[in-house]
Amino acid sequence: MYKIYKNNSIKFYKKTILIVTLFSLISCGEKSVSSTIVNNLKNQITVKVKIDNDAVDKKRKEYLEKGYLFNKENSKDYEIKIDSSESYLFDISRYTEPDFYDIKEIEIYSGDTLILKCRRDQMKNLFSNEKEPGYLIIK
Repeated sequence: MYKIYKNNSIKFYKKTILIVTLFSLISCGEKSVSSTIVNNLKNQITVKVKIDNDAVDKKRKEYLEKGYLFNKENSKDYEIKIDSSESYLFDISRYTEPDFYDIKEIEIYSGDTLILKCRRDQMKNLFSNEKEPGYLIIK
């Protein structure tokens, strides 16, 4: 009889620890917001990103004044190629929505054809699709 009581007691503690662990993992989850570009065209698309170095320099100055570390080099404009039916995680941010402070504008091309040109101040609206928030779907 003692063995049955001991086994039930151990099972109870194991279940309690499991429930507490799962609850803490679920309740302490970090909120992250992403901005993803999805290519639903039959052709490859090219995303050209132009960097706003003045905004980067301003942010660097703010961070250095607060004592934070910041990369010393300015980013350069870059291109991303996204194949058909593929996606690209453009930006991700924890606890807040991405602000795209370092981006001057983006241009999206299919071959030589310009599909979309968007400035930083328009980008938040670009990625705020009501049906699928955080996704820019190129059709």
